Amino acid sequence: MGNVGRKWERPVPLRTEYERRAALVELDALVAVWLGITEEQLEAIYPARYPILGDYEDVTWFDANGRKIAGNWNTYGTGQTKEHWEQFLKYLEDPENNPVPDGYTAPFYKADRIAEYRQAHAAFSARLAEATRLGAPGQHSEGNR
Repeated sequence: MGNVGRKWERPVPLRTEYERRAALVELDALVAVWLGITEEQLEAIYPARYPILGDYEDVTWFDANGRKIAGNWNTYGTGQTKEHWEQFLKYLEDPENNPVPDGYTAPFYKADRIAEYRQAHAAFSARLAEATRLGAPGQHSEGNR
């Protein structure tokens, strides 16, 4: 999610579509680690239980400012039109000769929930392992659950 600290301050709210989506991905991974779901199991759950979300994200991108542009009208970004998507496809085909869609800023990031799950799951698993190693309060052994 970027530079989010422990203290709530004005810049902390998730203001962009990219930040809000990143928070959802991280929450999925965090809960998976908490429940003991492995990275591989989490990766398998996503396409098995949420195929439509996967279809939507196959045509979802974010610009440099965190603004979403999507190919499915059900998931268009804020203020996005069909014409923006058509401009974006032309831009992807030939960025040298076609401008980015009006109101968007290159470079663009392609949504990839599986890769993002891997990264978040690894980070949260490492944090849990470190907290367990240090004997952090609230950590319980398997027999105490």
